[in-house]
Formats: sequence, structure tokens, C-alpha cells
Amino acid sequence: VSQEERQEGFDELTTTDDHGMHITGLATDQNGTKYYIVKNSWGTAVNAETGGYLYVSQPYFRCKTMSMLVHK
Repeated sequence: VSQEERQEGFDELTTTDDHGMHITGLATDQNGTKYYIVKNSWGTAVNAETGGYLYVSQPYFRCKTMSMLVHK
């Protein structure tokens, strides 16, 4: 994911700063691809079948993240 790709998402409004997501764990699929398990701040209104959680790939996370807060 390049800086140009990140900027394009922001310019085209496909990357926005309108909600938060909480990384609660890590998962790996059968092919070895790693994902973050994320609790969406929109709750079950968007991901009811998974209890408001979703799996986010590392490239997607790098492309869409605008800021992070790390608990010590």
C-alpha cells in the first residue's frame, strides 16, 4: 500500500474518519494470511451475523487507518 493509494482513498472519500474500530485479536486463515479481528464501533447494525466483529486484512488496515491509539 503506497502513500499515493492512501491519499487517493481520502480524496475520493472511500477512506473517512467517521468511526472507530477496536482490534481485539489476530486470526490466520488456512492459507496463512493474517487478519485483525476488529470490533466495529457501529456494533451489530453493520455486522449482525458476527456480533459486530469483522476480519480486516493487513493491507486493508494499512490503507484505511488514519490514526491509532495503543494501550500500554
